[in-house]
Amino acid sequence: MLAFLLVLFGVSIPPVLGHGLSLLGQASGGVALFASGIMLAAYKIKIDWIVLLLVLLKNVIQPALVLGGLLWLGYGAPIRAEAVLTTAIPTMPIVIVLAVQYHVSEARSSSALFLSLIGSIFTMAGFIALTR
Repeated sequence: MLAFLLVLFGVSIPPVLGHGLSLLGQASGGVALFASGIMLAAYKIKIDWIVLLLVLLKNVIQPALVLGGLLWLGYGAPIRAEAVLTTAIPTMPIVIVLAVQYHVSEARSSSALFLSLIGSIFTMAGFIALTR
């Protein structure tokens, strides 16, 4: 929220601080993937109806709703394709980190991340074809 307000009011941060934050931001993706790999290795993949529902919601329903909404509002390329494909990206690794931190559904979140990643090969291909 603070970053949004800073940008909104045109406040610029000192270059030294900006450079440090930029380095931190560039490293966070790799660290998240590393942590996700550890969590996926630590928990056995269990497929149940809740995991399947989570993957269906994230990989199919969410991008389909965005596609339908943007078609209904009259948006065209490239905004429609970019928005739909952005929402079709598989579950983010931060889900596992938060699940482990708060001790809530660790195995289920690992399973959902794994299936979402595998399923996204097909669902993203489908949404790419639909938005062309």
